[in-house]
Amino acid sequence: MGEKMTADVALPAFSAILFDMDGLVLDSEKTYVTAWQRAAQALGKTLRTDVAEGLFGCHADDVARRLGEVLGPDFDRPAFFEIAERHWFEVLADEGIEGMPGVHALLDHLHSVGIPFALATNSDAHYAKRCLAAANLLNAFEVLVSRDQVKAGKPAPDLFLAAAERLGVSPSQCLVLEDSETGLLAARAAQTYPILIQQRPVLRDKLSPLAHQNFPDLESFLFALNPRSP
Repeated sequence: MGEKMTADVALPAFSAILFDMDGLVLDSEKTYVTAWQRAAQALGKTLRTDVAEGLFGCHADDVARRLGEVLGPDFDRPAFFEIAERHWFEVLADEGIEGMPGVHALLDHLHSVGIPFALATNSDAHYAKRCLAAANLLNAFEVLVSRDQVKAGKPAPDLFLAAAERLGVSPSQCLVLEDSETGLLAARAAQTYPILIQQRPVLRDKLSPLAHQNFPDLESFLFALNPRSP
């Protein structure tokens, strides 16, 4: 069980919660790092772990642009992503994906009290569904908005605006749970209430100015949402 933390201020009145996926609902980011590093190695390049982790929350187009800046002008985008995808499926088959600590308890609580929620991810739908299925969470979200369903991905507000619309609520009445700078910027642009969930203290300190509140994990957020929870 993660450390129980009370919010610095009470959570505001809200009508729905919007979730990011990678690094927030799913502990999937390490699978991407492994796949990206193996693809870089196959092309004779070296991709540092910290650089790869800096790509979290980005769509494939932004990942490609940043990789081109890091790996040089001879970066072969099609070859890289073809190799990375192959390795990613291998990692998924060998290791699977775990839900982040507290996600099941939080979703169960939201179901039990009737709070609407949705998933809004910068991943395309076929990747998102593959990841959720690997973590036995494919049916957990009745509303799933993916990057290929909107005009622009995060940090644009489109994903969160679409998720709020599909839930039938105003964006201003939505709490958004995010773990990355890209996601928090999107939440702010959508005029929602951004909440940072980040277990790495250094990164939490860096990103907290972009959020109205922050917690180290979903278990702590659930405790703030429902102080009577175990």
